[in-house]
Amino acid sequence: MSVQSSRVPVGQLAPGQIIASRYTIEAAVGEGMSGVVYAARRSPEGDRVALKVIRQHLLGDPHFAPRFEREAKILKRLEGNHIVRVLDVVEDDGLLALVLEYVEGQSLEAVLRERLPEPNEAVEIMLQVCAALGAAHAGGFVHRDLKPANVIIQGAIDDGSGPMVSVVDFGLAKALDTEPSEGTSLTERNMILGTPEYMAPEQVRGEPVDRRCDIYAAGVMLFEMLTGRVPFSGRTPIASMTAHLTEPVPSARAARPDRGISPALDAVVMRALAKSPDDRYPTSRALAEALSAARDPHLVIAPQAIVDADALATGDTELELKAVVQTLPMVPAPAPPSKTLADPVPAAVARPGQPPRWVWVVVAVIFAALAVAVGAIVGAR
Repeated sequence: MSVQSSRVPVGQLAPGQIIASRYTIEAAVGEGMSGVVYAARRSPEGDRVALKVIRQHLLGDPHFAPRFEREAKILKRLEGNHIVRVLDVVEDDGLLALVLEYVEGQSLEAVLRERLPEPNEAVEIMLQVCAALGAAHAGGFVHRDLKPANVIIQGAIDDGSGPMVSVVDFGLAKALDTEPSEGTSLTERNMILGTPEYMAPEQVRGEPVDRRCDIYAAGVMLFEMLTGRVPFSGRTPIASMTAHLTEPVPSARAARPDRGISPALDAVVMRALAKSPDDRYPTSRALAEALSAARDPHLVIAPQAIVDADALATGDTELELKAVVQTLPMVPAPAPPSKTLADPVPAAVARPGQPPRWVWVVVAVIFAALAVAVGAIVGAR
């Protein structure tokens, strides 16, 4: 299905205008590279939704619309406490739009214009971003444009209860890439995929990317929350992109010695920003574990609370992350760790299908008792 030129210019949808016969526009609430976001009411339910209307220059590719709709259908199955869900995809009179759940709050970009989070607050925000990344990566999606504008903060970050963090815009980047049978992609022809200040070196070089490019972007965001600036920048987008390739990874602690950034947290940021994907944290869960350890070096994750080692090693889902980082009891570490806090040692766990160690102890005791009994009987004879 091809999409024709819109008769309604994107960015000029008026309050009261009805889209796809059931979405009534209230007001524009945001704007980005890929589209304009409107608050809208859905009929007949009457609930508020966010309507992201895709920009016209993206609709010029005849392959984009069907590819976009296909990815949106997959995204509708992607769920997580920290992911803004896709509810529907609609086309109306040349407009193509995503219908998203409406999340009250402000973007992390807006938060950073007002104040910098304290280091522990920055870690809490990033732990929730890691939860969103874990759920998306397990579903086969790489964000590829993770940045403060795509992170929504609900609640005050310093009110004692902590913020609720949600990530938006998963999947759109994948729709911008074409499959071999569909010809040249939009990204190859006339646009750069990503935001220069948050692009991993492999993105800058145009190489294939995986979830580790999101780890890099998370490192950029963490550096920005800690210092008030991005680690690599330039006067032009090309200069910023070149800086990712050529400039050494800076130290957040050295950039802002007044912020109380611990050496452990500084080390976590630097590893996330490694030039080579192989040198970064391999998963968002690994990054979250390192952040958790860096936040309080005297605490470790209780090993007895982890019951599925194989799933933790391969899944990296939000559920597993919440179990590891957000809800597990924390106990005092018996001794200083043998490795750096930036590379914490995974807790020892029982593998699925294997009985706990105490079961083997009981079995051994029973066999020993039987051996003694048999020996006594033989001796009596």
